[in-house]
Amino acid sequence: MCHRTFLLSQSRLASTSGRYRHVVNLLMTTLGQNTRQSYRKATTNNAKRVAETAAEVTPEPPTARQLVTHAVKCAIPMIGFGFMDNTIMIHAGHYIDCTLGVKFSLSTLAAAGIGQIFSGIGGVVFGDTLEAVFREASGGTVHKHKLSAAQKLMRSSRIAGLVGGIIGVSFGCTLGLVNLFFVDEQKANMLKLQALEDGQEFEFEVEIDNTINPGLTTVLVRGPDIDGVLASITATLASHGCSIVKLDAGLRGGDGVADTSLHNLLSQTPTTVLEDKFIIRNRATGRAVDNDDLDDLARVILAAAKDPLNAHSLKGQIESLEIENVALAERVLMLQNNLEDRQIKIVKDGDDDKGRE
Repeated sequence: MCHRTFLLSQSRLASTSGRYRHVVNLLMTTLGQNTRQSYRKATTNNAKRVAETAAEVTPEPPTARQLVTHAVKCAIPMIGFGFMDNTIMIHAGHYIDCTLGVKFSLSTLAAAGIGQIFSGIGGVVFGDTLEAVFREASGGTVHKHKLSAAQKLMRSSRIAGLVGGIIGVSFGCTLGLVNLFFVDEQKANMLKLQALEDGQEFEFEVEIDNTINPGLTTVLVRGPDIDGVLASITATLASHGCSIVKLDAGLRGGDGVADTSLHNLLSQTPTTVLEDKFIIRNRATGRAVDNDDLDDLARVILAAAKDPLNAHSLKGQIESLEIENVALAERVLMLQNNLEDRQIKIVKDGDDDKGRE
């Protein structure tokens, strides 16, 4: 026991200061061989511990290959997370838009926000599974060139991990956008239009006046607030040769003032109506629409308000093409007649008519 205590004290003394080394050597000569061997072993182990501590305090900077491997390791789980995030959000948001969105008149953005809740849950659930699958498929190459705990705390390692995560989640989200090819984006709009209450199409009113703004035509449309009405009317005006000078759109209550109360918004039969004011002019003349054309214009605007589909721009193009086809057909017929006139020569002599080709 005394020898062991003496040995430990001498090893600490020898490791802390070199000026007592001659004293240690002198004492070592008085000890037995076994004691001297134990002393040398303790001194060697102490030196190793000191070297390991020094290495942890000042770690060796990671190599470029280690940083790349660390970035790839951080990117792999983010690829799976980004892909699952976009996939679940697109399909869940579309399903919610076609069900709850139709029933409660939710906007597409609101449906997407609810879908993001399920997307976040799916990312957490499947993130580790996809990470394991990708790492298994990589053959374990990402486990080579590992970083020590001290190296992972270095600035270069943290930056490499951050960049890898950003690249991984961006690539995964981009892959997730492929799901848009499998979603019918117009289905929700059609369902919402079909869910309109019976008789709602008869609640629209159209008022046209050429006296309010001299040289311009004022169109006032009132009716229920339905998505797509404004776009439908705008497309119809453009297809009928009218330019919109000014547009004021808003909601009005039954008494003509804005009504945004919570009771009205939640009511099954809200009193709030759409009120859009268009100030237009004839595109060809640059003046107000002719008085004789106001009745026809009011009827097409009323029809557009009752049918707020996004196909009006296409209908306008089709009508324009039909007009061009009619003009081309008339021109072809005129050319045929001219050609036939050139092929026929008639000489008249009194009451006798003779024709020669």
